[in-house]
Amino acid sequence: MVEFRVEYLSFVSLPVHPAERAGYRAAAEVVGRLRGAGHLAYMVGGGVRDLVLGLPPKDFDIVTSSPPEETQRLFRRSIPVGVQFGVVTVVHRGRTFEVATFRAEGDYRDGRRPGWVNFADLEADLARRDFTINGLVLDPEEERILDFCGGLADLRRGVVRTIGEPGVRFAEDALRMLRAVRFAARFGFRLDRAARRAIVAAAQSIGRVAAERIWQELEAMWSHPTRSAALVLLKETGLLEIVVPHVGALASGRGPWGPWARTVRRVRALPPDAPNEVAWACLFADALCQKEPATDQWDEDGPYDPSAVREAEIIMADLRAPRKLSRTVGELLSRRWTWHRAHEMRYGSLARLLRRDPEGHLLLFWRADAASFGRAEAARPLEDIAARLRARGQMQDGPNQPPITGDDLLARGLVAGPRFQELLAEAEREWLEGRLATREEVNLWLSKAKSAL
Repeated sequence: MVEFRVEYLSFVSLPVHPAERAGYRAAAEVVGRLRGAGHLAYMVGGGVRDLVLGLPPKDFDIVTSSPPEETQRLFRRSIPVGVQFGVVTVVHRGRTFEVATFRAEGDYRDGRRPGWVNFADLEADLARRDFTINGLVLDPEEERILDFCGGLADLRRGVVRTIGEPGVRFAEDALRMLRAVRFAARFGFRLDRAARRAIVAAAQSIGRVAAERIWQELEAMWSHPTRSAALVLLKETGLLEIVVPHVGALASGRGPWGPWARTVRRVRALPPDAPNEVAWACLFADALCQKEPATDQWDEDGPYDPSAVREAEIIMADLRAPRKLSRTVGELLSRRWTWHRAHEMRYGSLARLLRRDPEGHLLLFWRADAASFGRAEAARPLEDIAARLRARGQMQDGPNQPPITGDDLLARGLVAGPRFQELLAEAEREWLEGRLATREEVNLWLSKAKSAL
């Protein structure tokens, strides 16, 4: 049983973040309409937490004593997506708000959905929620925050603590263990001691959660600047070996230069706004392509590991990652060792790889990987090449493009095929190296290409 003691905080001292003033006003109007009809109504959850932390809220959830049918009647636009659980999505001022009737739940037989739902009061509704920092209630009319479960104190202390017994909360929905890690990493908090022990004890149960739900949590962790803290905490709680076993297996490697330590350093070396493709490639680099391809396995543009593409697609498909993301991660991994052997490669090959990556994913990946080996300076020559390409307008989306196209080869009587593509790639390298600058040089090269066939 959860025991409540109410603490109040004046909302006047918490100005709404400029990025979400319109959203707050719209949510307050929804609360006001519910109250005007004689119902209790409050804002609750992560949006209130973020306001207290001075962060722009992602959204505002609303709880009310209004039955779902009455809520639908009060608002012209509503969607009964979870009406069986008392949840109605209200559309107001172009924004959507989840409006839920106060409810109590129990008997989580499938580890996710409650076996029964009863409409209840505010305290019973808060008692079923996951963490104290997500159990804060905002009364926009009184301009104060109500804290029934110690969330304000936990925000001040920097602690993620469950509402009620952690073992019970995690048994109801094992995904809450991943959410605990995500919140702790994102806010720089620590896990409450009892919550940490419960996660370690129940880590294996995360395996019964649907892969799609796990992916959503992992993606939320991985798209945030605190991704390295989340990675370490996943390892410490035993969750990593279950949700990303290929990376979890690296944890047995010891020493500051072992694959696990390198993985943490690589992820930590990423800029805060690193694209997800690069972040995932950094996570899997030592798990999927530790071994550098032998020189006789290189393709025309340098070290290339086609198996990394296949393995990444298989593993990320198991994680339920989008196919396009999986493919991009695999392509990045396949070129992992380029930065390490760049001094042995021709300029045209390096430039060709970089110009075909205008988003800069390869360069970010190589820079982080080099840093994981304590050799951040090894990526600087590649950065110089990319800067030169941009300055000359030679990036794939730039104004300067190779002077030889497929149409030029066809006009010379060459037939499309594998060799056709090889010739175009070689022409691109020659152009990048400055040997196809004039029309005479282009014509001479085309003549030689035709005679060589």
